[in-house]
Amino acid sequence: MVPEAKKFLATIYKIWIMRHVDVPSDIADALIKQFQSSENAAAARKQKHPKPKHIPVIATVNHCSARTTLVPAGAGRYRLQINTALRKAGGADVGDVIGVALQLDSAPREIPVPADLTSVLKQHAKARKEFDRLPAGHRRQLLLYYLRAKSPKARAHVTERFLDHLHERALLRDPKQKPKPAAARAK
Repeated sequence: MVPEAKKFLATIYKIWIMRHVDVPSDIADALIKQFQSSENAAAARKQKHPKPKHIPVIATVNHCSARTTLVPAGAGRYRLQINTALRKAGGADVGDVIGVALQLDSAPREIPVPADLTSVLKQHAKARKEFDRLPAGHRRQLLLYYLRAKSPKARAHVTERFLDHLHERALLRDPKQKPKPAAARAK
């Protein structure tokens, strides 16, 4: 059974270039309760803080949905960043009120590493080690960048840039910094 979406009206605010809405505390608390009771939140329950730092959700504005994350706004509150697609679906911008529906997103967000990239990383030990150290969000963005290249020429160019990025991170990283275990990175 899929939980019913939590609906609310909110004013769009702007911080620098990012637009966001503040999530009412009762809705955030209900999503937190769902998140903490879900099976994929075992790591979140081990945190020192009673509230999770980020809550994965599916946000819907005027029948346009986007997978996103509620982020802390300070003082125990959460905010939802409004991307361009959601903002245009609501036909609104800064200062306007839109209707938002939120559902907990329990689907995994991990992207599998393509076989051709795996073989390239096996040939570059430092790059592979650095790739394994990346936080989940950074790793996801790199994989999305890699997967956007379709032609062999574009894929070769992206692979070269991908490796350059990982080698640069490996060179610039503090040598005293110890790698986090995989379970700690999954939070």
